[in-house]
Amino acid sequence: MRKRFYGALVLGSFLLAGGVVTSCSDYDDDINNLNQRVDAVEKTLNDLKAAIEKGVTINDIATTDNGIVIKTSKGDFTIINGTSQAGCTVEIGPNGTWVINGKDTGKPSKGADGEDGKDGIYYEPNAETNTWWKVEGDKKTDTGVSYLAEGTITAVYDKVNGELLLNGVEGYQGTLVISLTTGLKSLVFQPDFYYQGIEAMSVGTYNYTEKTVAKVNADNDFSKDAPTSLKGVAMSPGLVANYHMNPSNADINKIEKLSFISDDKDYTRSEGGVVKATVTSKEAKDGILTVHAQLTDGTIKDINTDGKVTVLALQANYKNAEEKVDTTITSDYAAVKAVDYNDMVLAHADATVDHTKHLYATAAEAIKNEAEYEIVWNHEGMDVAELVQTHYDDLSSGTSVHEAWDVNAKSGTVEKYGFEYSYELVGYHKGENKTSESAHAAMKGSVLRPQMPKDGKQQAFGAEQNQAEVNREPLVRVILRDKVSNKIASVGYIKFKIVDQAAESSVLLNAQFQFNDKYTVNCTENEHKLEIAWHDFEEDILAKLQELGISKEDFHTNFKLEGGNDDATQYDGVTATSQPATKKGIVKQTISDTGAEQTEIITWTLKNNEAYQLFKNNEAASVVVRYAKEIDATKHIYQYVYVTLTWTPSERNVTPAGKLADSDKIKEYWYATNKPTAGSGYSDIHANVETVGQIGANDEFKSDILNTFVGNDVTVSDVNSVYTAFQNDKLTKEFKFVDPQGTDLTPVTGNSGTQYEITVGKNGTVLYANIKGDLNKYEVVRLINQETPAAGKTIQQSVLEYVDNDVAKDILNYADHKDLDVKETFTAQLEIKPTNCDWVPFTLDNNKFFVKFLRPISIIDPNDNTFTDAETGGAKRDLTLKFVDWRDHNFDGTETKGHNYYEYYGVNKIECLEKDIKTDLNGTSGKFDKLLSSVTDKIKFHFTEPTYQEIQQGKNGIKHYFGTLLYENNGVTVGDFQIQVPFDVTYDWGTIRVYVVCKISKTQAN
Repeated sequence: MRKRFYGALVLGSFLLAGGVVTSCSDYDDDINNLNQRVDAVEKTLNDLKAAIEKGVTINDIATTDNGIVIKTSKGDFTIINGTSQAGCTVEIGPNGTWVINGKDTGKPSKGADGEDGKDGIYYEPNAETNTWWKVEGDKKTDTGVSYLAEGTITAVYDKVNGELLLNGVEGYQGTLVISLTTGLKSLVFQPDFYYQGIEAMSVGTYNYTEKTVAKVNADNDFSKDAPTSLKGVAMSPGLVANYHMNPSNADINKIEKLSFISDDKDYTRSEGGVVKATVTSKEAKDGILTVHAQLTDGTIKDINTDGKVTVLALQANYKNAEEKVDTTITSDYAAVKAVDYNDMVLAHADATVDHTKHLYATAAEAIKNEAEYEIVWNHEGMDVAELVQTHYDDLSSGTSVHEAWDVNAKSGTVEKYGFEYSYELVGYHKGENKTSESAHAAMKGSVLRPQMPKDGKQQAFGAEQNQAEVNREPLVRVILRDKVSNKIASVGYIKFKIVDQAAESSVLLNAQFQFNDKYTVNCTENEHKLEIAWHDFEEDILAKLQELGISKEDFHTNFKLEGGNDDATQYDGVTATSQPATKKGIVKQTISDTGAEQTEIITWTLKNNEAYQLFKNNEAASVVVRYAKEIDATKHIYQYVYVTLTWTPSERNVTPAGKLADSDKIKEYWYATNKPTAGSGYSDIHANVETVGQIGANDEFKSDILNTFVGNDVTVSDVNSVYTAFQNDKLTKEFKFVDPQGTDLTPVTGNSGTQYEITVGKNGTVLYANIKGDLNKYEVVRLINQETPAAGKTIQQSVLEYVDNDVAKDILNYADHKDLDVKETFTAQLEIKPTNCDWVPFTLDNNKFFVKFLRPISIIDPNDNTFTDAETGGAKRDLTLKFVDWRDHNFDGTETKGHNYYEYYGVNKIECLEKDIKTDLNGTSGKFDKLLSSVTDKIKFHFTEPTYQEIQQGKNGIKHYFGTLLYENNGVTVGDFQIQVPFDVTYDWGTIRVYVVCKISKTQAN
């Protein structure tokens, strides 16, 4: 049940240790202890709620030895279990996925944008059931997978919905939901600047001359491509206003309406009505409410020209459903200042190409000049957006100031004001070349990639790269577009040159450092740091560079660690053309203070799981970083100093393993392979339906595997002590079905004669059967949780449930419970899979075994069905059958102890399959190889079926009546012969076919 916390205490149910109250004194002590713990929890939760109401924000949640700690901007709040168990935390990690106790589940908390612009699949906690919602578009599906840790406090930090969900809090039933936001009390404008002493915000008007361009592609000749100027455009995208929220954690989702109050203030009259501001969107971050609005109707007044100033105040209609209060909150007034920006033009953002220089205005101009950028032929993609920015004239000061609008096109600045960049290759031919220069490249968004054309035409992005591209010069057209009106504001052209390598760059030194620290796999995110000592840095780098004429001062001043000091770029080699490689951990540059001076040192830090991925198949791991000194910025010429770090562990412990000892099994529950004697071996266990007469027994077919293990739990032994994370008490163990494909366990035959293929599905917890050649699958056996899992057990999913469906029953009833061969009694193989973390495989010896599912009942023909030909009125015999269960208990024997076995096992129908009767007539005595109907259709044989009541309660003095057989003479005398009559007997677990042999004696007096 989901509950919200308001400070009221709701006591849950509890049990005293042992479940027995021995004295009033003990009872009182236990009650007092419980009350004290519950009071402490209640106080902590009340204090936390009060702090949140005052604007306190949650910084983090973490586990403690016996609970959780909630870390806030005003201190920590600790909630204990009342036990010695640590708590469990569930929160959104840095990559946007749900993280449980520091372990990434891979479940996204927010869907990535799909191709149709809609969010992809993501997950939310369902506080009603304590399981994960799977969200796909507008559809929500409960996965049934719990996020709770049994027996502990679980804290779910749901940043998306602004809630902290607590489960397992002592004294509280169900889920406790603490809202991390609170009611909005006031709004305070955050000024962009002061306009003649008044707090103010700016509204920009972007004035440009509209351009139009022709469609281009990378293949044809567009060497004369140039934009055409049209009329002037003034684009006012609106205003962006920021307000401090009080408290800072107010929930903006409870703001039902945002609107602006506008007015013109001051003394003289001017033309034009009061401007109208309409809110278009809002967002909140770090206590700041950002509002986007569109301006319509009137004009923005200016003190210098109008003698008035336009002012706006933000008004929020805030609804608090929990407190049943609707509030209107109004901010302070702020002035609005119109700012004009003119003559937007595209320019270079890259300082190496003079960032004050504008892009070429026409294709012809770019083509006739030298290429401005070089790109190596096998480069996987250069982002042109990082090379471009927009300049404009800012008229806000009264004089024109030409300045950059954004850092580069990748920064997202222009998009905030209704503009966007686009990029496309412009085809043109050089000299006698029949293939366009631009066809030797492709673009994906803003990323330019050199690649080969095919049949003289450009290929799709990602095609083959070849040195034959070298010296080609693709041309890129960049467009700045006004998204509001879909008009082009500016156009520019950039020419690139594809080169063999970065010209004349050189490698001065490759310094190599070796480490031999031990490595043992663990399941934590603990970091291992490898560090180059300062004296090694001096001796192996600085001293050797000095021998090459590079001074220590030159290195410190001019050589920069590529990628930055906090997370250096790692490379795939140590040549001048080496490319960035996938990172292995983090390489940093830090400072070592020797007392007399400071020098750089290098540290390489790997998380335990990263190290495992490197060492599980390799004796050593290396990373390469480099320092670069810029020699010629325009030609991209550098000097490089490479640093190679290699870790070869003196001990490499990456294969945790253990053993499941036979001594961990209770001998008397286990059998040798296909053998009927208990205690004869440790290969098989036998599963059966519930025993007649036991309390609550109703013929269910469920068997708890743990009942066959010592202590009703699986214990892993013989684990090397070096693997502290993989000792028995650290392991989670699961039972899984082993895939039977390729073994004698499939195919199997059903009682009906149908053959079935057996497969494993649902993460190894379900066995399926499908008729050979038929794709429809039916569940046969599944692993389920114990109804009441035992505390402290390491395996919860241990109950084998034989499924109640027609296919499963057909397979179950094929063979008698004594026929234990795998081709007779249905058999499944299981394995025990222990894990601590799913990225480290754990090898467990002796972990596989077989389970045989015993048919609940068997039916025996007692062979006393004898008829004499030509009896008066026909020969009649009551059908006699002997029923026994999986223990060989006779349904009519003394071992039933007064219980009606026919009723318990649900024997409800006996049907004769008369068309399938076989005979030894005209053949070998006792050999039933012919259908009676194929020898003669004149013999009259009929079966009167019993009713359910007759089977259970009997008829004509017979305690359990199974029906009557009638045989009649066909008008001709006959000698001795036999017939074999098939009967289908239906009970709770399906249908069993039993063959009854009827002996026909020769005709009377003949």
